[in-house]
Amino acid sequence: MVTASTGVGTLRGNRRFDLETGIEASGMGRADVWWRHLPGGGRELVPLLGARLCALGPVGYEALGHRELAALTYHGESLPGHPRGENNLASGSVIAVRTRSGQLAKMQVQTYGHDLRIRWQGCPPPPRFKGLKVVVGSAPPWLVSRYVVDCAYESPDGSMHPCGRGEFGADGGVVEDRISDAWGGFPATARVVVAVDFQPGTGLQGVVEHFAPEVGAAGVSMLYEPNQEIRRVKLVFGLTPPAGAQDYLLLRWVYRSGASAGGGSQKTLTGPDLQGNVAQHEIAFPPDASTAAAVDLTVDGVYQAAELVQFKQRVSLPASALAFRFRKQGSGPRYRLEAF
Repeated sequence: MVTASTGVGTLRGNRRFDLETGIEASGMGRADVWWRHLPGGGRELVPLLGARLCALGPVGYEALGHRELAALTYHGESLPGHPRGENNLASGSVIAVRTRSGQLAKMQVQTYGHDLRIRWQGCPPPPRFKGLKVVVGSAPPWLVSRYVVDCAYESPDGSMHPCGRGEFGADGGVVEDRISDAWGGFPATARVVVAVDFQPGTGLQGVVEHFAPEVGAAGVSMLYEPNQEIRRVKLVFGLTPPAGAQDYLLLRWVYRSGASAGGGSQKTLTGPDLQGNVAQHEIAFPPDASTAAAVDLTVDGVYQAAELVQFKQRVSLPASALAFRFRKQGSGPRYRLEAF
């Protein structure tokens, strides 16, 4: 968080002071005020390098905060501190300062003299906040077992700050938090990491997605829609003639990238799955196209009480759906699958 200088010290005669760091400045390059002694005995507090002053007199020092200082009118003229004339720097007097970089500070003269015994305090504005909202959409329970969402942002000073975390099931959820400008301003982007764990039966390895949504005027609002990240292929089987009570289909698939085989899984469609005129099943594969360029699909089973002729086909990705129908294999009782 941006820290403000505060302290008690001595502003020596004809020396310069940096209210932003709370140290006596050796030159004018890093100074806000100069306790100048004039020929003939005069003295004045001179603002330097664009700093501006406002003499408040013997007012309550502790009660002054950023809001009160921001409402004042500041001037670039010196404040007189003559020991025998006009003096805005008598013991107990308070001076508001807009420093050379535009920060607000207050300074009180505790003891007036050749040197000034002072106390000072920077008064930064209260932090502002912008909202962060990440919505994770739902996915089929057979596909996703868990989402983990981690949000953070890097402030202008280079430090990282967490701003929300959530762990959800397949139904998804919402992560809400705030982003602060307390460390030197709002960041340009946030960092959102979404990890997805798949159900063991899918054969899919977990994936981790990294996002950098822009921090706009209203903050961050982001939708992570699994259907946009997780690609699927729907298998549709036309059941003509109708399947028997003891019939089943064993679906097996393996993901491929070039000559390399990746993960895979299998699914058995039994009596309840084969009712009606159509049976369907979806298989999912990793969202990275370089990971899965094709799927080797194999279908075995029993249809019309006879062993099904094994079906094998390599399906290039992306593909949204594959349709199959049953055809008699010669004059015997066996059937084979035909893609169309």
